[in-house]
Amino acid sequence: MFKSIKEKLILIKANLENQTHVSIANYLLECIENKKTPKINECSKESFCSESVITAFAKKYGYDGFKELAIRIKVETEYYNWSSLTNIGQNNKNSYRNLIDNSLNFIDTQENKIMELINSIKKAKNIYAISCYQQLFNTELFISELNLLGYNGHFNYQRKLNETWVNRVTNKDTFLIIAFGLDNQYVINFYNLLKTKTDNIFIICSPSQEHKFDKYSQIITVDYWERGTFLESTRSSLIMYLMSYIVYNL
Repeated sequence: MFKSIKEKLILIKANLENQTHVSIANYLLECIENKKTPKINECSKESFCSESVITAFAKKYGYDGFKELAIRIKVETEYYNWSSLTNIGQNNKNSYRNLIDNSLNFIDTQENKIMELINSIKKAKNIYAISCYQQLFNTELFISELNLLGYNGHFNYQRKLNETWVNRVTNKDTFLIIAFGLDNQYVINFYNLLKTKTDNIFIICSPSQEHKFDKYSQIITVDYWERGTFLESTRSSLIMYLMSYIVYNL
């Protein structure tokens, strides 16, 4: 199961065998608590260790380096606003159910776009996917289910490997871009390389991200029917509905 960076840091802090890692985890948890973006020079001073040790720490726990770790913390801090949650009364529960129903209906209105993606997957030699942080788990599961159905789906948790796919892709392949949240510059950078090599690109994104894409086969948007403060798990459920719908119709 995918763990948030906060969960990882709490586990690291509880393991007293490596005091340097405990100190680094403490600094990063304080950044999360205070909604502050971590800085490697500050972390070095607070943890009494070199920046190279901090870089090694980040890589040990699955990140390309401290910069990627800091971005992940920024994303979670700004996107998972636990303090905004309040007790939900029955009326609010009904409103939430209506929001989910209407949001699913909004996805269903894009049937023609979704079917074009499904048909592209059926004909593709390979299906590649690059995802933002929030949707890594959903995207990995989606590609895994494509593989179970016999399609050549490809997805990397280690983002540095994605460049190989961009260099390899042809118009016989289908490329899927998943763009939500705050960390999309990485995704956009790969998209800008990708669009010079193929037209067979499908985008799944929020309305706020649409303007960043100017060349694609189709763009499918997923969003709340009405704006409000909700957990990121709500959006993830909507995206998984879309992905499951695609798999179901293959």
